[in-house]
Amino acid sequence: MEFQRMNDAYREKKYPKGSVFERNTGKNRNNSIILLVLLAIVAAALAAGLIFFMDLIQYHQLSGNSDEVTVGYVFVGIFVVLLALCVLGLVFCVKNMKKGVDAIMAASAKASGLTVEDIRAFDQQALRSDSYILKLKNAVSAAMANQADGILTRDYLWLGDFGNHIMRRGDIVGACLYQWSYYVNRKRIWALSVAVVNRQNMAITAEVSPESGAALLGLLHRDQPEIVVAPEVLREGKDYDNWRASVTGGAKV
Repeated sequence: MEFQRMNDAYREKKYPKGSVFERNTGKNRNNSIILLVLLAIVAAALAAGLIFFMDLIQYHQLSGNSDEVTVGYVFVGIFVVLLALCVLGLVFCVKNMKKGVDAIMAASAKASGLTVEDIRAFDQQALRSDSYILKLKNAVSAAMANQADGILTRDYLWLGDFGNHIMRRGDIVGACLYQWSYYVNRKRIWALSVAVVNRQNMAITAEVSPESGAALLGLLHRDQPEIVVAPEVLREGKDYDNWRASVTGGAKV
């Protein structure tokens, strides 16, 4: 498997404004609007439930049913707490909706351990013809994993995660494929991810197919032979942790 180079058709389809972060800011805004609507619906339902229980408490007070009144107040307390959490969520969504490109870049820089200038440099390089489009999973699987196509530029790597974690290629010391598991109806399901680690022991990860994962490791090692690539697929836990410590010299995060 080989990754495509950045091209006009892909640029026009995915990044018509000519910026990765312009698109990601739009996605952040859209996701916030969807969450805002859902929380508003839940808040309205909770408010209706609160009114219902207050009326019910009043009815039982007039009827002299003290036990029912006590139970009613318990439910009112639960509804008040849940409604307060929804209101906080609504406030967060409104603030998140208002974030512009500069704010998203600043958040990316903080999460990545880089400067905003690094993030701007990545954004400038990302759509150039020498960058690689990293399709690590098919469209459905990528959407379920909440990741987009990654981009490998001359100097930076982004694996397409929603948090916009970007790594400077010159800082990379190791890369591996590792398996991790989750449970569905008590059945253990194994998934495959790639992990890229820098000398500060920060890691960026993304779900991959066996083919795309191997292709990415090969591409990174071809351009930077000094990168330590795990020869086998690792398992989450001690197996992965020991490998990570070995390539970073035990550096703390």
